Amino acid sequence: MTDSNSIIMSHASTKYMFLLGSALVCSQFFYSHTYLARPYLARTFDTTETLKLDSALLVGNTTKYGRNRKVVLLGPHDRYNFGDLLFAKVISKLLVTRAGYSPNEILHGGIVSIDMTRYGGPQTVLSMRTIQDMSRSAEEPYDIVFTGGEALGCDHECAKGMMMNEELRKQATREHIHNCAYLFPKHLLLPENNIKRLTNYAIINSLGGLGGKACKEAEDTADYVAYRDKGPLHPDSAVMTKALYPDEIQRAAKEVLEELGFSDNQKFVAVQKKEGGGMVDSELRELALVLDQVARGMNAKVVFFAAGTAPGHDSFDMYEQLKSFMKEDAIVYRGEHVWKVVGLVSRASAVLSTSLHVRIMAFIFFKPRVTWCTGPKHETFIRLWDTKESAPCFTGKMHQTWKLLQSHYMSDPGRARETTAAKYNEVVDLYLESFAKYSMLLRPPVEE
Repeated sequence: MTDSNSIIMSHASTKYMFLLGSALVCSQFFYSHTYLARPYLARTFDTTETLKLDSALLVGNTTKYGRNRKVVLLGPHDRYNFGDLLFAKVISKLLVTRAGYSPNEILHGGIVSIDMTRYGGPQTVLSMRTIQDMSRSAEEPYDIVFTGGEALGCDHECAKGMMMNEELRKQATREHIHNCAYLFPKHLLLPENNIKRLTNYAIINSLGGLGGKACKEAEDTADYVAYRDKGPLHPDSAVMTKALYPDEIQRAAKEVLEELGFSDNQKFVAVQKKEGGGMVDSELRELALVLDQVARGMNAKVVFFAAGTAPGHDSFDMYEQLKSFMKEDAIVYRGEHVWKVVGLVSRASAVLSTSLHVRIMAFIFFKPRVTWCTGPKHETFIRLWDTKESAPCFTGKMHQTWKLLQSHYMSDPGRARETTAAKYNEVVDLYLESFAKYSMLLRPPVEE
């Protein structure tokens, strides 16, 4: 366990040391009052039963708090990538159920203002220019949480290029306020004259990647930091998804099966692959042979799905090409909704992907999983947070995919599930440990 004082001391500015120290002294009070002793431990590996067990995490919270400011969740939830939408969902649910926030005290920030409900995201995402105006005129300036992902490596132009249409790209240009898209120096939320010398907090939540000068400037204003790929080290917040949203996942899974025309016991392999600049026909044909082999070996259909459809992500057209080259049955599932993606993975017999968060979903649902790695973040997650027995980061020839599935999961499926369940419980513990620390700064409880 990483020592909480060392994390804060190495990253907070000197003027906040007293406040931070006080908050950390209270952290054990918070943790003991809100943390359950492993009620979510997976005793079986049936998806429905596991979700029921995990729902015990949703405990009531009657604690009183000494601070009641609004908080901004800033992240890439202004375009469709299901993993990016999960960050804010996890954090907001924990803030409401464990830190005394009401939903109207949580704002979602991005580079544009947009309604993301069609994708299962927030109804109201506000541009940071709008949020800055709101914070500066509020009685108390807003705190801010940088929700995670590879935000350190995405400047404003990077984020603008991932907007889903030209109108949003134009809005991003008009609303441009800082050169780092999804990190924002906390002092820019304070009143311009700040006669009262008001302060606020900034939190880094399971962030990854490397950034430039603008993102480093915002990163350096954080009072608490937790990275998913370096110290201070804590898991990606998406590992909490199953525990916090069991009902949403079950409903979505049922809808997906109905849309696919599948019965509850239909075996299928969920396949996601980033377009990555396009694949030539020969590469697509090779991959089709691989998927035919997996489908035959598992006696299962192949279901293609998209983790994201923002520019630079997945392509339904590419999936249709792949399907045309396959001999075995395959379906292109065109759902673009965060819960439908999670629901699909939760019912799959195995999961093949290039997306990190598809890998994480396969992990938390104890699925046989192979990741065709496209960058260091995949290898880092597997090495740090997945089981030693699971398939490693796969960068070789794709024809080895079926062999990897067999050797790592099929020879002893019970053991594979058991080790994954144990590791899952461990990473949930570790993320909740991080949340307990940073929520303590945002809303320190008052002991009666």
